[in-house]
This record gives sequence, structure tokens and C-alpha cells, in this order.
Amino acid sequence: MAAAALMAAAGCARFTGPSPVDGDWHAIETPHFTLHVRPGSFAEQHAAVFGEVLEDQHAASVARLGAAYEGRLLGFFYSFPGEGGLENQREGVAYPLTQTFKLVASPPLDGNLFVLMSHEANHVIARHVLGRPGTSFVNEGLASALLSERYHAFGPSFLHRWCAQTAGLPSIRDLADDDRWSGLDYQRKYNGSASFLAFLLETRGIEPFRHIYGASSGQFADRFREAYGLDLQEAETEWKAFIAGLVAGRPKP
Repeated sequence: MAAAALMAAAGCARFTGPSPVDGDWHAIETPHFTLHVRPGSFAEQHAAVFGEVLEDQHAASVARLGAAYEGRLLGFFYSFPGEGGLENQREGVAYPLTQTFKLVASPPLDGNLFVLMSHEANHVIARHVLGRPGTSFVNEGLASALLSERYHAFGPSFLHRWCAQTAGLPSIRDLADDDRWSGLDYQRKYNGSASFLAFLLETRGIEPFRHIYGASSGQFADRFREAYGLDLQEAETEWKAFIAGLVAGRPKP
């Protein structure tokens, strides 16, 4: 369950930025990423692994979103929170308009770190494939709903189980309301959003999701009904039955 707390701090997309960075970096190239790491740092030691994780995530995300994205993502891997303008050891920020993300890359080398870098990369990929998201719910939820599970166990399968076993989840209507978003419990809103959106993608595919992706809070319920033929409460009931079935060992429909 360690990754549950990470979902709350895993990041937000600020669209523009980052602020200028210093020149003390080594740049490591992969097919879709340029990884900037401090010389001699933990991140430099494990840059090859980071590249494998991120390339796998890139492939998984574009496949799930049903569109090509050949842009080059720039990642800055800081050794300590303060030097990157971050506050926590497991924190990151994405800047989709500049195809950039930054995060703290410190020991241990584990699934929480892989989730963090994948989540931030997904913000950039989703922004360029689908456009600007209309709500915080979709923005943050999708970045985790797309997580590949090849290199860690904290993707949608984990999120579905966590939500099925957790009381007090916000309603989907509240999650989709940007006026309420900041006041909701961090862990529950991040994990609940990700699980619900993963459920939609797993059971209905990408096409109806495109219709709700850019909807604002005021438009969301109507757009959802148009896209899925359900109101939000009906969809929430179906989602909860779906995740309860997974915990009970019933196969996915």
C-alpha cells in the first residue's frame, strides 16, 4: 500500500515552465526522452533503468490513448527537494506545454519512484495527444489511470483494489467539481479519480473518453451522459461493482 500516499504528492501539471535551470547536468538520450541527471548522482547511476521505465510507459500511454505522440520529453531528476523548488522526497511537476517534467530522484529505487516519473510523463503525453483537460479530476486521474504495471505493482490493478477496500471515497460528481477538488482528501481524490478513469478506459475504450476529457466542471455531467449513456451516479455504481468484483476474484467483463 506504500504507493497510495504517493498518489497525493505525485504531481500536478502547470502547463508552462519550468523556470530556468542551471548547467550542471548530464543529458542521457532514449528514443523519446532526454533525461537530465546530476553528475555522480543516484539518478545518473540508475538512468538506464529510468529510461526503460519511461519508454515502457510512453508505449503503454500512446497505445491506451489511441494516438501517436513522437515529441521528445525532457526530464530533470533532482537529488534533493530544495534544489528543484520541490518540497518532498517523492514529488514532481509536469509542464506539458514545454514537454518537460521534473522530480526528486532519491533512494530507494522502487515502485514509488517509477510511479512518480511515469505519472509526470503521462501529464505531458496526455496534453499533447488529447489537448487541455477540463477538470483537475481528469488531469490528475488520467496520469495515474494510464500507468503501466510492467515495472511496478501500483497501476490500475492496485488502484482498483485500494478503492474497493477504502471507505469515504468522494463521489464522482464531487471529483468532477473543481470548486470542491482542493478541499477533498488527497489520497482518496487521486486514487479514486485514477481508478474511475481507468475503469472507463478498460470497459469503454478511448472514444467516449475523448468527449469528456476537455469538459469543464459545469459541462461534465451532460457531456458524460452524452458520451456514455449514463448519469454520473449510475456510472459510479457500475464502477464500484466492477472494483468490488475484482477484489472478490470475478473476471473483468
